[in-house]
Amino acid sequence: MDDFIQPLSDDFPDILFIKGKNNARYPYSNSLLIGDHLIDTGISPNHLRKLKRAFPINHVLFTHWHEDHISGNYLLNNVKFYSHSKDKLPIENVEKMIPLYNVRNTPVEEELISLIKLLRMQNIKIDALIEDNDIVDIGNQLKLKVLFTPGHTAGHCAFYELNSKIAFLGDIDLTRHPYYGNLDANLIEFEESIAKIKSLDVNIVVTGHRGIIEGKNKINEEIEKYKSILQGRDERILAFFSERSRAIKLNDFKNRNIIYRKYTAFKDFEVIAELLMIKKHIEKFQNADVIMEEKKGYMLS
Repeated sequence: MDDFIQPLSDDFPDILFIKGKNNARYPYSNSLLIGDHLIDTGISPNHLRKLKRAFPINHVLFTHWHEDHISGNYLLNNVKFYSHSKDKLPIENVEKMIPLYNVRNTPVEEELISLIKLLRMQNIKIDALIEDNDIVDIGNQLKLKVLFTPGHTAGHCAFYELNSKIAFLGDIDLTRHPYYGNLDANLIEFEESIAKIKSLDVNIVVTGHRGIIEGKNKINEEIEKYKSILQGRDERILAFFSERSRAIKLNDFKNRNIIYRKYTAFKDFEVIAELLMIKKHIEKFQNADVIMEEKKGYMLS
């Protein structure tokens, strides 16, 4: 068996962790193969070709629409594709990603178009929709429960195998970089989805960009660390407001490293995404009556 394919449990040999190329760093991601059902296709073309030769893949379940989770679709023929209704459109028409990332008419638009071409991404048809609490009966005592976990995208889903208590969390990824920087993201929903995941009775979790995490205590510890990152962002944004006596516009946060503590080679994109994420925090604060909006911008209530 190739080294990027790893069984997760001796008792459930048909559940396999499929590690994405370069340790699942962008533009790749991890997958889970459960029987003949594959969750996400962004492991890399080479990995996916090898996986196809070794195992039958008849069904593909998507956690969400982001390019690093659907880029291998063009390699899979005669399979059935499944997604949540709210993420269906940009999976079926990948150019719809561009306005969702809010990069239209910016230099990043051309970079994203180039990446779509580089990854050889193609439009596919979603054959059936999945909804919260759907049960996918895979056979060999494998029953996969759909968990609607929006926030990262509008239709993000996680998956929980009921008998093994193994979960695939998609991009509730338990890394140091929680992401909700597209127009269809929602921070309040993201935090609710994290709480939903924490309530699961799980033995093992896998995420889109983390490896295997085992044991309920360890999983809960990692979830708490993940939540603390969001709390730190809340605190930095509120501190920014408290240090100023005037109304603040969203653009005042530009290049302030509120979300990205250090920009990378993808700075142009990160700055756009950062402002979108800050806006999600402000929306949360408005909902809690912590921040109010006036003509000149936003202020603490």
